[in-house]
Amino acid sequence: MRLSIIASAALLLLFNQKIQVDAVRHDIRVRAPFLRHPVYLTNLEQTDLRFTATSEDPLVSALNFALNELKASEFITKNVYTSEHNQVTHVYLRQAVGGLEVVNGDININVDRYGNIVSFGNSFYRGKDVTLRALHAEQKYLEKQDENKVEKVLKYVSEDLRLMSEKFAQIVFGASEDDDTESVTAPETESVTAPEAFNDVTFDIAPFSIPYSESDLGSPVDALQALFESMSATASAFDGVAESIPITVTMASTASFQSNEPILTLNHVPFAVAPVIAKPAYVQTEFGDLELVWSLQFQMEENWIHAHVNPRTRHVLILSDWVSDAQYNVFPLPLVDPTQGPRELLTDPYDVVASPLGWHEQKKGVKFTTTSGNNVYAQENTQNVETWETNYRPDGGDELVFDFPLDVDKDEPPSYLNASVTNLFYWNNIMHDLSYRYGFNEIAGNFQESKQVLPVIYFIFGDHGGLGGDAVIANAQDGSGVNNANFATPPDGQHGQMRMYVWDLSEPNRDGDLSSGIIIHEYTHGISIRLTGGPANSDCLLWDEAGGMGEGWGDFFATVIAMQPGDTREKIADVGSWAANQEGGIRKYPYSTNMEINPETYGMMNQPYYWFVHAKGEVWAGMLYEVYWNLVDKHNFTAQVFPPVPTGEDTEAPLKHILSYGNTLILQLVIDGMKLQPCNPSFVQARDAILQADLVLTGGENQCEIWAGFAKRGLGVEAMRIGAPMGGFRRESFQVPKECA
Repeated sequence: MRLSIIASAALLLLFNQKIQVDAVRHDIRVRAPFLRHPVYLTNLEQTDLRFTATSEDPLVSALNFALNELKASEFITKNVYTSEHNQVTHVYLRQAVGGLEVVNGDININVDRYGNIVSFGNSFYRGKDVTLRALHAEQKYLEKQDENKVEKVLKYVSEDLRLMSEKFAQIVFGASEDDDTESVTAPETESVTAPEAFNDVTFDIAPFSIPYSESDLGSPVDALQALFESMSATASAFDGVAESIPITVTMASTASFQSNEPILTLNHVPFAVAPVIAKPAYVQTEFGDLELVWSLQFQMEENWIHAHVNPRTRHVLILSDWVSDAQYNVFPLPLVDPTQGPRELLTDPYDVVASPLGWHEQKKGVKFTTTSGNNVYAQENTQNVETWETNYRPDGGDELVFDFPLDVDKDEPPSYLNASVTNLFYWNNIMHDLSYRYGFNEIAGNFQESKQVLPVIYFIFGDHGGLGGDAVIANAQDGSGVNNANFATPPDGQHGQMRMYVWDLSEPNRDGDLSSGIIIHEYTHGISIRLTGGPANSDCLLWDEAGGMGEGWGDFFATVIAMQPGDTREKIADVGSWAANQEGGIRKYPYSTNMEINPETYGMMNQPYYWFVHAKGEVWAGMLYEVYWNLVDKHNFTAQVFPPVPTGEDTEAPLKHILSYGNTLILQLVIDGMKLQPCNPSFVQARDAILQADLVLTGGENQCEIWAGFAKRGLGVEAMRIGAPMGGFRRESFQVPKECA
């Protein structure tokens, strides 16, 4: 990707706008409509939504809240799971109209162990336009129903559906006799189904449908043609493609791997390395109406496209790019690059909780002696080919010894390829294991090929959930670019993809695979995208402040994980300095609590430089850096970032360890905040989610330290964004709550 700094997720949400695409690298520029109605609330006691738990079942409470308080009607539960350490259940709902998803209509509800709603976000469409007759039909339907209808449905959810196995991938609740959806009867045998069994379940309390035909929607081939027409307007590489599509493209019908609903695949699409998946859907526009579109998902050589196109008007409404621009001799945790210290030959560094079978074994006894395993496939890709499965990987032999020579001061990267791939494999596994211990596990949508559950753990806790089949594909010395890196994050069940490049800004050249800071930054894109909005939705950190925070979290994780004993708040941290051969790193300012060294505040995002996501990310990471040092000053620092393994005598040992130190606590709060925050959050909403995470986890013990960190950088109590992101204004505030003053 042609970016000035580390690549990240890119988005284009367009309204009558041409897609800005680099003719060579297909680099997508960012623009989005501004929806004014989304909300995110963390303190319901200060609103009219004083919701009292109606059930100790968190799913029932969430659905009851969505139906009765938020007045939601037809929706799909895209994801439901419970975080083990704080027992908060996260429910992610997607709005539907007549059975079709509204792709930017989302509700996320967070429920504590007692069934109380602790926070929620809501961007459901409540307008008129195409849904006017649908909303009218809904109201008429509700008026005719028994007043206990909702309670009856909720009872059905909590009691009968609990008996269903996960083989029922999508169920429509309240379907009428005229509904085409097949009804399902719960089995009579009794068993217990975890909350995540309700993933991808359709809830239709008021069954009605809006019929649509091809004349209403248009053909997916027409939609694809319109997409390439828009691309070719600014990129000569696509000239002539749109005209050829009706001739070359063929359609086939198949079934979704996540549900029983039919989908279309478009084959022989130019530039696509796999068939295009097409589904009808609705999109909310910035003008307050809905448009019927085709949702198109396909992978290109350098991009992973998720587009929503109205073929009748030839408008591209939404365009997301999911690419975010035994013994191992490696630069170990916490070394950030070769300047930090020598390599070490580590023996079995895997975490027994996160990877109980080690890093080279998958389910059913599938074992590898190369840099492949359950969490990552690491290989070279110097020729920039798509056949990663057969690319070269170092082999550690039967003893799994990956010990290869390395001299970065004398040799060019191709000569030490084995050492580079080994380091890439090690750090991807470290990030898998570390994030797993802080809550990015199977049910939260992590990257794993199969669920590694030891028999005794399965007997006690059952299946860990999640889809599996999505270990990271990590390409070392990727030939598709230089001076960069990127990470592609499709929804749960599809492989994350990391591309690491050679940097040619020094003699000899330097290999990004030896910079753990860059690897951590890229892997964190996968964490934040899978956790925000739920693992089934990869479109929740797309642009503006949300996209900026995606970059900021990457820098922040890389900085925090690299901290060592003896570091103080006077430490100046940079990003990418070794790879780029640039003192001070590749950001405008290094990270520091000294305002003279790093003066960035919330209000500075009104300046043109900060209109881009990486610049916004610098501001967000700087705020988190302030919070980090406030918590470390209060709780001290530990070099043991991996929590201890729980034992029969002390099952709470991991959580006690995390709560005891500032650097582990901030990692937990930030990850918890990702789960709590709404789809495409603002800085203010993400701040509130971290504060909410502390309330849930510690009872609010660290509220003032967190507020002080954000307020120092202008995100205090009165901070707000006024108007649309593009052309709007950010008012900063350095004020903390009165109880913290």
